[in-house]
Amino acid sequence: MAEQQNKYAPPPRRRSNQSVKRELRHRIKGKPTHSGSIIGFTRLLGLSVSKALTLVLVIVMIAGLLLGGLGGGMLVGYITTAQPLYIDQIKNTNETTHIVDQNKEDVAILTGTQNINREYVAFAAVEHTYINEAFMAIEDERFEEHIGIDPKRIGSAILSALANGGSATHGGSTITQQTVKMVSGADQISAQRKIQEWFNAIELEKQKSKDEIMELYINLVPMGNSYVGIQSAAKAYFDKDAADLNLTECAFLAGVPNRPATYNPLTENGRRNALRRMRIVLSKMYELGMISESEYEQALDTEIIFRDTPQKVSSNQVNSYFVDYIIQTVISDLVEKRGYSEQMASLAVYNHGLTIETTLDQGVQEKVEEVFQTQEYFSRNPSALSHLPSGPQGSIVIVDNLNNPGQVKAMVGGYGEKTANFVLNRATSSLRQPGSSIKPLNVYGPALETGKVTAATIVSDQPVYYNNDEPTTPYPLNADKQYMGNITVRRAVEKSRNTTATHVLVDLIGFDTSLSFLNQVGIHSVEPFASAAMGALTTGLTTMEMAGAYSTFANNGFYTEPYMYTRVLDYDGNVLLENRPQFSEVYKPETAFVMTDILQGVLTTNGTASGYQLDNMPAAGKTGTTDDNIDKWFCGYTPYYTAAVWYGFDNEFGRRTKILSDDQNNAKIIWRAAMNSIHEGLEYRDFNKPETIVTATICKDSGMIAGPDCPNTATEYFIPGVMLNPSETCTLHLPVVEETEPEGTDVVTPPGAVVQQAQPAAGQPAVQ
Repeated sequence: MAEQQNKYAPPPRRRSNQSVKRELRHRIKGKPTHSGSIIGFTRLLGLSVSKALTLVLVIVMIAGLLLGGLGGGMLVGYITTAQPLYIDQIKNTNETTHIVDQNKEDVAILTGTQNINREYVAFAAVEHTYINEAFMAIEDERFEEHIGIDPKRIGSAILSALANGGSATHGGSTITQQTVKMVSGADQISAQRKIQEWFNAIELEKQKSKDEIMELYINLVPMGNSYVGIQSAAKAYFDKDAADLNLTECAFLAGVPNRPATYNPLTENGRRNALRRMRIVLSKMYELGMISESEYEQALDTEIIFRDTPQKVSSNQVNSYFVDYIIQTVISDLVEKRGYSEQMASLAVYNHGLTIETTLDQGVQEKVEEVFQTQEYFSRNPSALSHLPSGPQGSIVIVDNLNNPGQVKAMVGGYGEKTANFVLNRATSSLRQPGSSIKPLNVYGPALETGKVTAATIVSDQPVYYNNDEPTTPYPLNADKQYMGNITVRRAVEKSRNTTATHVLVDLIGFDTSLSFLNQVGIHSVEPFASAAMGALTTGLTTMEMAGAYSTFANNGFYTEPYMYTRVLDYDGNVLLENRPQFSEVYKPETAFVMTDILQGVLTTNGTASGYQLDNMPAAGKTGTTDDNIDKWFCGYTPYYTAAVWYGFDNEFGRRTKILSDDQNNAKIIWRAAMNSIHEGLEYRDFNKPETIVTATICKDSGMIAGPDCPNTATEYFIPGVMLNPSETCTLHLPVVEETEPEGTDVVTPPGAVVQQAQPAAGQPAVQ
């Protein structure tokens, strides 16, 4: 290819516009085509007229606002209520962002090269190319002269729309206006928004130079296929840096943002459209004197070499699931809490030299990652999985209970070594049915708090009928298809009896109460059906949600939403974002303690997780299993940490893969391995027991105060002031006494007859 001429050299005498256009029409065979179905002539005419009239009405309305007295007042109102463009968002920097752990040590260093979809490039690096001229030619030919808005271009766009059936050949917005729109994220169609955009565009021109505005524009402009900015687009489409773009490639890229879907370079039809659009851009550049005739001719004859291999992350740094989620969370919070557009928020995180102070404990994270890379915890018999499209997966979230309640200390979102950034994070993105692990949160915790049951309350594990569609068929069934008869609430939790949980939910506390308590611990995807007692929810829950909810019991009944960073500082050390936990009391401390004590029995007293208690630390928790063993959960906690574990298959495309019988305890195995590891070397601590807790020895058969003849007794804890607390001695097991014949009577007691005496045993305490 011949060397291109200096773009600043004076162009030779130009031919007439008609001559250029005739030759251009000869070269360009056809116009860019739009995808979609064929529209009838009548409908097409109607749409064209409608678009044209809409544009006319908008302009007339705006003119009225400008000229009329009332309109003037409305104009002032629109301007005064305009959301200002914060200068701290608009930084022309390319500084490294540091993500640090709880001890302020680096865990990740971010640069623009790691963000393949939004890689930043300085204007000075591409100023020697034709990229700015190409964009100005097709988007804003008077960019260098106007004050932020271009009335002539607005009028031209209206006339173009009228002449082309409602579809303008170009828009009325300047590059400055488009930059304002991309920075603010405001895209609603209204006169108010447009006037506010004009105002902010004028303000932006006062605060930034033309080069600075152009730099923002070329880094924020959408380039199709999720790519934002010319640097990411140049790498994705041409496999080169933006600084190496030639004239033809610059014109090609400048044509894409008009309609990225229509001019999609990664589809055959889109590429053909984009090439035609490119020729229009080149023609406009020549018409405006931005390029010479020889450059124009040469560009038309230059073949574009497109990238033919998929793009990969250019950085060797693969971040942890924790860091991935931090990046996504900070971007989201900058949008929600600071008013950034998504593009600006992403650029800020990668390019503006932020310091993100996280809650991460690197020691805990490393130990948990080691567990999630141990095959035996995920598959006892890997050969049995060979027929499946993918193997089993899992996730875990660790939340601090002791020093900084609510802080997430570690997170893993999948089994095995993580080999790429922003892969599926099952800890935060996979919504799975929680099974019986929901019972303490939506049934027994609320029932204890509202005084509907005590730990000693007798409930009947027997056939129940809660399916209105099949009223004569027992529903729900227990996992073992058996019934235990009358048992205490404590035993019902330990053995995870579905019948009793449904009875307590439906008949004792009600759905409104249950939903209210769930909402208070951050769970909202539940509907009022009996199946909710077994964890059949509307959309399922994430591991993060379950960890946060369970930490409520560990924190004396107080809930705060789990959080992963404390502060985000800008390059100058100013605080952009800050997380301060907001605690709310969901349960009384006494309720949280009793629920915790019951859940300790799940691990120790022949409960559903018996044998999985920790080596040297008390723990409480609950198992969860969904129908057909599709999902397995264990959610548990110690005085130090709460950990929620999910185990199962991803089940893409609606597939329901059952967990193999050899692996059905893996959620408990993973939980125990991780918790034993992170508690190694920690001082033994018991759960906090409130001084107000009431203790009594009860009969496990009646739930009453144990008498001397009760065969099954236990020490039980009670929440003070609850009306159902037992106060009378057991009447189910009364002493058997022989009554002697009174003197002076002729009454004869038949052989073997006994008389029962219903008197409380002396010295037995009653619960207050």
